[in-house]
Amino acid sequence: MAEDRGHFLNELTIWKLKAVADEYHIDVTQCRYKRDYVQKIASKKITEEQVRAVLEKAKKAKAEPAGEEELEEVREIGMEVEEMVRKPARPTELPQAEEKSVERHLDEALMMKPSLFEVDSMIASAYNRMIVGDYFEAIKANRDARRKCLEEFSSFEVYSVAVSIRAAEELLGRMAGQAGGAETDLKTALAAAKKTFISGPPRSREETLENLEVLATKAYEVFMNKTEKDEFELRTLLADYESFGTRTEEPRRYLELAAQARQTFNIGECAKLVGNARDSALRAKEMRAAEIDLMFPIVKAATTAAKEVGVDTAKAESDLGEARRAFDDGAFKRAVELLSSVERASDSAHLEQIRKQKELEARQLERINVSMATYEPTFHEASSYGLDVQEGMLHMANVKAALKKKDVVNAAKFAQRLREVGAEAEKGLDKKRLELGVIKHIDGAKCGKCGQESLYLHPNSIQKCMECGHSFSVAPAGPAQVGAPEAPTPTTTGPQAVGTGQKQPGAQDRKIRTLKPQPEEKEEQKKRKGFFRW
Repeated sequence: MAEDRGHFLNELTIWKLKAVADEYHIDVTQCRYKRDYVQKIASKKITEEQVRAVLEKAKKAKAEPAGEEELEEVREIGMEVEEMVRKPARPTELPQAEEKSVERHLDEALMMKPSLFEVDSMIASAYNRMIVGDYFEAIKANRDARRKCLEEFSSFEVYSVAVSIRAAEELLGRMAGQAGGAETDLKTALAAAKKTFISGPPRSREETLENLEVLATKAYEVFMNKTEKDEFELRTLLADYESFGTRTEEPRRYLELAAQARQTFNIGECAKLVGNARDSALRAKEMRAAEIDLMFPIVKAATTAAKEVGVDTAKAESDLGEARRAFDDGAFKRAVELLSSVERASDSAHLEQIRKQKELEARQLERINVSMATYEPTFHEASSYGLDVQEGMLHMANVKAALKKKDVVNAAKFAQRLREVGAEAEKGLDKKRLELGVIKHIDGAKCGKCGQESLYLHPNSIQKCMECGHSFSVAPAGPAQVGAPEAPTPTTTGPQAVGTGQKQPGAQDRKIRTLKPQPEEKEEQKKRKGFFRW
């Protein structure tokens, strides 16, 4: 076998082949691909030693400092490259009319599927005739088989090109917006393959088809690797979210559907489902973070309730501050662990104090009942005005549930939080009462606690300071309290209502009552005497 003179040229890059062509004055202006350069140079019968000498010479010349002209040329090339980078790449597309024609020809080609079974049968027949010694029939049958193969092979080439183009087009459609920078190159290669499918020469058709197939397979591999990587990272992230109590059923269901879509090669749906899983995971994390944030006032109420019965809560308060810092830094798992530890320690110490002091449980139950009786009407009134008292009613329900289970520790904890929420609700309720005219300002009256002129008279004869919240009950207005606003007939709304709240008669009423009463009036006064005395 003769030695292939061009085999060593295949290992060289195009710029090295150009250097060899320049050295031996070989015209390569018409060469477009590497194989063209190799064939052109190999036709001149240049030896491998000559090629090495040319490359060594080029290497030395490259090591020498470039002249001013060469530096200027390099700068111009750099500017052109920068200009190309700044301009966004636009994929080459066929005109609409030509696109329709190509699609029609592709459909026709896909309908004419070639079959080489007949050729195989004819070749087998020729071989059998040769074995039995019938060489004439063997030659004749083999010639017919070869002609038939050439006819079928032509159809096979067209069919094969049509299959690759249609498959690449479908793949590009499913990866729309997911392939990144490869999508533009793939569109350009697809347009080139379609253009050569109709009117291109066989060699150009083969080259464009090869380029399209390589780009399509690489884009698919990159896309699938990215999807699998995203899915793996998301599963790791979900495991981290679950460590601090996040519910991840929905995102994991999305991942299962994404895996099924990938098995059916529905890559667009797979990417969409992975994105939905990520969004769902983030929403679940935000919801869990909000739940953890709501745990802080409950745990603080537990430490406050324990502190009121004589428990040393210095370490618990320190751990509570550390939990807040961990939560602000995004370390939710650490925050949950600290909150759970503080709550358990506070509740255990609180329960121990109750066991040591028998009368403590009775005092706490009394205070809990007072808190419930105080703030339950407040919440109902605030709710009737359209104010948000959902948290207060929730804590009220928690207190009742704990009392039903005879769990004094949790009842005291939720009652402490109930008082905190109730105090905030009362501020909003007082503002709403003032807007609606339910309460009236007492001119010239000062609060005995803060000294501010911010006393307001409530319908149940309660005077309350809007600044410090101090409230107290007063006797109904008499004749000496001239100028003070008269309170309307009260309705008892809670344990703060004190006294009868009956309106005292004025001077004219007393004067009329000095007259001799009628027998009916005497009887009525006897019936009401005890009530007024009380």
